[in-house]
Amino acid sequence: MRKTILDKIKEFMFNPSHAFRGVKDEGPGETILYLVILAFFYAGMATVMTTLQVFPHPFSSSFTGHGIPVLDPVRIITDILSIVITTILTLGIYGIWLHLWVFLVGGRKGIWQTGKSVCYSATPSLLLAWIPVIGTLVGLVWTVIINVIGIKELHGLSDNRAALAVVLAVVVAVILAAIAVGALVLAVLSSLPMTG
Repeated sequence: MRKTILDKIKEFMFNPSHAFRGVKDEGPGETILYLVILAFFYAGMATVMTTLQVFPHPFSSSFTGHGIPVLDPVRIITDILSIVITTILTLGIYGIWLHLWVFLVGGRKGIWQTGKSVCYSATPSLLLAWIPVIGTLVGLVWTVIINVIGIKELHGLSDNRAALAVVLAVVVAVILAAIAVGALVLAVLSSLPMTG
């Protein structure tokens, strides 16, 4: 019997080992559909929160800066679509990046298994990250834990190897991002005219 989206959400949130074993042979269609539905949920909720000015979203422009929510339907649809596209692209890039580390620690089941782990492990983030402050933090930590479980189950790796692949992917990405931001800041500061 085919599981509903809600059944999958519940399993990936609260019983991820069992859930990943259940999707081991699943093709891209169902996984991508699941991801797109959750991405639209996240985008919709983030746009509502931004429009109500509960918090600004980096990819949304639904606020005026004068305390008045903008209820422009075209802008709201544009914001939702831009958040969905950005979310899917970010997860796709992260999946490729993570697969490099999975391969280095011995994962040989193919890039799609890594991609599947990334898609399904994003469940907590996509369900919770629109909640100000606590939602993003809880969602990200939960996502990382589920991602380790997914890599373990889908690639047949030990707990330690799966955790090492995910931790290396995240830590190295953060370090590279910090270096890039630092280089950008230095470039901007060095281009400013000297005074005094």
